[in-house]
Amino acid sequence: MGDEWYRTARPAVDGPRIAENSVQLLCAPDLHTPTTAYARALNQAVWQEHDEARVAERLEPFKAEFLAVARRTLN
Repeated sequence: MGDEWYRTARPAVDGPRIAENSVQLLCAPDLHTPTTAYARALNQAVWQEHDEARVAERLEPFKAEFLAVARRTLN
């Protein structure tokens, strides 16, 4: 991977990190752990080469947990 790929991908990777800090400020403490896990899984998906179908399968449990806790928090 060349420098151009890194310059293109970097803003996409920084977004979840910034969003994670925003979620900490705006949401209940219970949401921190699933948000961090989901952000890390997304980060790994960006930086590691995977089959697209497998990426979706690997991300789904993190996404599901994040959404479940978020819904409970909003109730």
